[in-house]
Amino acid sequence: MRVAAGLTQAELAEQAGISERTVSDLERGLRRTVYPATARQLAASLGVGSTDLPAFLSEARSRSDVAADAHDEIVAIPGAYRARVPAPVTALLGRESELAATLAMVRDPDVRLLTLVGPGGIGKTRLATEVANLVRDDFAGGVHFVGLSAIDDPDIVPATIAGAVGLAGVGASLSEALAQRLGQAEALLVLDTFEHLLPAGSVIGELLALCPGLTALVTSRTPLHLLGERQVPVQPLAVRTEAGESVLPPAVALFLERAAAVDPDFKLTHDAREVVTSICSRLDGLPLAIELAAARVRHMPLATLRTQLDYRLEALVGGARDLPPRQQTMRATMDWSYTLLGAAEMRLFRSLAAFRGGFGTDAAAAMIQTVEPPGTPDVMPALSALVDASLVMLAPGSSEEGRYRMLDVTRDYAVERSVAAREFEGLRRRHADFFLVLAERAEPELRGAKQRDWYTRLFADEGNFRAAMTWALAAGEFDLGLRMAGALWMFWRWAGLFAEGRAWLEAALAVSPASPLEVRCQGLWGAGWLAYHQGDYRRTGEVGAQMLSELGEGGYDLQRRNAHTLVGNAALGEGRDKEAIEALCEAVALTQSPEGTWHQATSSLNLGTAQMHAGQVAAARELFERALTIYQELGDRHFLARTLIQVGYAELLASGPVNAAPAIARAMEIVAEIGDGWGIAEGLEAVATLRSISQPRSTVLLAAAAAHLRERISMRQHAADAVINRMYLDRARKSLTAEAIAETWREGHAMTLAEALAEAQAID
Repeated sequence: MRVAAGLTQAELAEQAGISERTVSDLERGLRRTVYPATARQLAASLGVGSTDLPAFLSEARSRSDVAADAHDEIVAIPGAYRARVPAPVTALLGRESELAATLAMVRDPDVRLLTLVGPGGIGKTRLATEVANLVRDDFAGGVHFVGLSAIDDPDIVPATIAGAVGLAGVGASLSEALAQRLGQAEALLVLDTFEHLLPAGSVIGELLALCPGLTALVTSRTPLHLLGERQVPVQPLAVRTEAGESVLPPAVALFLERAAAVDPDFKLTHDAREVVTSICSRLDGLPLAIELAAARVRHMPLATLRTQLDYRLEALVGGARDLPPRQQTMRATMDWSYTLLGAAEMRLFRSLAAFRGGFGTDAAAAMIQTVEPPGTPDVMPALSALVDASLVMLAPGSSEEGRYRMLDVTRDYAVERSVAAREFEGLRRRHADFFLVLAERAEPELRGAKQRDWYTRLFADEGNFRAAMTWALAAGEFDLGLRMAGALWMFWRWAGLFAEGRAWLEAALAVSPASPLEVRCQGLWGAGWLAYHQGDYRRTGEVGAQMLSELGEGGYDLQRRNAHTLVGNAALGEGRDKEAIEALCEAVALTQSPEGTWHQATSSLNLGTAQMHAGQVAAARELFERALTIYQELGDRHFLARTLIQVGYAELLASGPVNAAPAIARAMEIVAEIGDGWGIAEGLEAVATLRSISQPRSTVLLAAAAAHLRERISMRQHAADAVINRMYLDRARKSLTAEAIAETWREGHAMTLAEALAEAQAID
């Protein structure tokens, strides 16, 4: 076949990637063992067609079988040929916990099989070599390092291990020969890069059973799933540290070391440190990605490099030439993992490209759900395989239902694959449809007893909602975008995302003039309220008036109530008390029902606040009591706390701080427990108001802490509350010098949230 192809032995050897001696020995019959990988390389070089390929490979296999049946003698190879543990050429950074755990288990006689598991480029090999070098004296039988990245056939693994421990020949008695060779002495076998050779795992299990002194340390993107296997997950490097400016986080230190290697003049100034930290964060602390990025500093400024990382797979190239080809670019690393997947795992991996920031199993299933047969597919087998392959990770602190995430660079690769398969746009639509259903399902729940659970669920998918709305508005799916934004506005209010939520709503409303009336009114209601929380009372009033105009004269009582609420609160914010009370009375009238609804309670709260501001404290108290009863029945703790604060203010105005304290203290307990940023700001201000006479310094501290929190969440005080707070804060200031006030304000502004809560909840 070689002659027919017009090739010399040397030319065939070069094309097949084998030695000329191997070609010569095969042709002369001197070599009987033909490994499957060698056979496939020869077939490709000789142009063996698909029709003849099975027979060609069968001939190679039959030769190998004959060789095995002959029971070739297995002989010892001089020690010079044994696999040596690579000597580290760089420092091991940020692996203190993994190193300590691995060393402890390798030295534990009860641990026979230990696998370092993690995604490509995470640093498994570097950690394994560090361990191997540190435990040389612990293993009398030696430490043997076996690199498997260049092997593509599980059948070759036994022969490779044999060579590593000083044996030649591969026969049926290999395992027994290895056991005889190793004897009873304790030995460590390091098997590097095993994920593509998992069928050979049974060989490792057999060796461990036959060699009582043998310990295997494996690096793999996928666990071997053998009896007795222990795993050490290798995590990304920390990008930030709590140790202060004097200590570099491991990811930043790695970048600095690699950057200095290619540019000795590279210096980590304060400004450069911020950029490097940003770069390492974008790369998820992945060591290989950081090394590839750092190698680019000799080509471009740091700021340019950070910008280029918007296209991570394009920028992360140029790895060291002595690395395996799969580690010389980030894309090659991803290719290596992807090609090891089965068809179902490949499909699910591509389907996860649409997610941002994590996903649950229900969301993953929705991405691959088929119409026929109907129903939700079981994604756990494929998802588990992706977790095993270190392409997907279980999110830290995951709920009982489980949430998963991908490193950003992995997701970029998934996007490339889904685009190449012409699936990405369809995935984006399914993704948006799924999260629209979730948002609309959650919207009424945000006002009930399970509101905290639903807020937590929505917060976990914050990135997915952003991605879905971005796609909807860009793809012309304006109704979908407006429906989603309208369903999420109460979540944005709770999360303190006033500015962002308002921007989404205004953008969706601007492109959706023809959307159904109820959809537009829901979006307008949210936009008006978020504007109100930012102190934009003019916009709030305009939105309310627009809603009334679009609704016309009849029907739509709930939407009409929402419009009057916006008009009334805008008037209250601008000091037009009479107009506010009139509009809010209309809202109360539109919500009357015997069962007591959330909208009825909130309308009572709004009207009561306006009446209290106008001096009608007794009437306001009645409305607050009605609202409290309904909120307690519904289980809405957020608005229960808000109402308790208003009750406290009513008591403060009517009879002083002693009677006001219980309601405000209870409100403070609730908002602290549920982690409500908006409610915490209001609670801090309420406590500050109560302490204005007895504890003026605490009043200033808490007022400053509340002001800082409001700055962080882009939310201004409600106008009616601000009048009361300002009046009592002025009283506190009269008890302090100007210098003391300024210093105390700075101290309060610098408080952490935990410190502010502790100050507010301290017993007088």
